[in-house]
Amino acid sequence: MIRDHFERIFVLNMARSITRRALFMRQARIFGLSNAEIIKAVDGRTLDLEMMRSQGILQRDTHLKRELTAGEVGCYLSHLGAWRTLLERNLKTALICEDDVLWRIDANAIIDRFMAEVPCDWDILHFHNNVRIGSGLYNDHGRKKISEYVWQGFNEGRGAACYAIGLNIAPIRSTVDGVTNWFTGWWKECQGYRGYVCWPFPCEVGNVQSEIDLISQRPKETT
Repeated sequence: MIRDHFERIFVLNMARSITRRALFMRQARIFGLSNAEIIKAVDGRTLDLEMMRSQGILQRDTHLKRELTAGEVGCYLSHLGAWRTLLERNLKTALICEDDVLWRIDANAIIDRFMAEVPCDWDILHFHNNVRIGSGLYNDHGRKKISEYVWQGFNEGRGAACYAIGLNIAPIRSTVDGVTNWFTGWWKECQGYRGYVCWPFPCEVGNVQSEIDLISQRPKETT
């Protein structure tokens, strides 16, 4: 079962997102995710981005070379909170899920098979990505099939909805999707990391509007 492979399952959820929280926790009961725990997500609406920029706390997205929105910064800080919790508790592994993840009915079986096949020295595991295996789009050409359920990852941005990390990695800068690229062969300085993708994906993202998109528009670029 999913719960058997990770010490904790962290679910990122904003206090005002009651429906999403209830939906995920209902799934937790159905799929036996007894080690699931809500991590309070950061609401981008509460952030003063101009102040953060003036103090040097917030910089441009170094991956896509653009300014970040309040929603993106809130999302990043939410994931950062999960990573910090992993480090503070000295957990060896954690599965991190955004609260709009929907598990397939056979998710437990898929993850059991995947974890039995994946190399034991993994650093990051992706259980969802907007780019599907075999689609031929974007980064898909760089992935490599390892076994029936395991693919070696490549440039796995767009893959932060559901992923697992170990204690030995703690990404700190850029957007979260940009950061996860580094561990799967895209960023030359981090090619020593071992990232893998599960296929078929054991989960999908629910058909709800992104909180990131709802919160704010992208700041205008300055020259």
